[in-house]
Amino acid sequence: MISKVPGFIGENEIEEYLPHRGKMLLLSRIVSYDMERHVITGEYDVTENCIFYEREADGIPSWAGFELMAQTVCALTGIAHKLFGRKVLPGMILSVTGFKTKREWFKAGETVRMRMTEDYCDAESALYNYIGELFVAGEDEEPAVKAKISAIEIESLEQLKEIRGRYLE
Repeated sequence: MISKVPGFIGENEIEEYLPHRGKMLLLSRIVSYDMERHVITGEYDVTENCIFYEREADGIPSWAGFELMAQTVCALTGIAHKLFGRKVLPGMILSVTGFKTKREWFKAGETVRMRMTEDYCDAESALYNYIGELFVAGEDEEPAVKAKISAIEIESLEQLKEIRGRYLE
């Protein structure tokens, strides 16, 4: 069963594609995605409601960008599942490598644009690597943050134990 998913996904629909809620939801909208190239661009409007918000700096630390990246990847896999009529699954970050930042903070009122490109996929174990770039909308031509994210989709903790055993034997 193939479903239709809009090319632009706004804040009212975003929760259909990932399990995050409340202050932990760090994705305001999906601007575009390409399922053939495995690329997605999302945006997050930084506010005081963010779980990482620090009042003294009036923003979120750039190191929290790894979670913005991870949720953008989660949305892409959620879109893929929705397109094929499958249940949206939670994911877990396995590693963040090559993290480089040009700024310390994303300030309240700024919009952070996340561009994630799949670098590797093991469909059998649902293991993904993505190259991530974060930009401040309307400001940066070069990424403010770059990193590589490794993540896995899981249906249960038992599945994670099984995968772990397969690779660590």
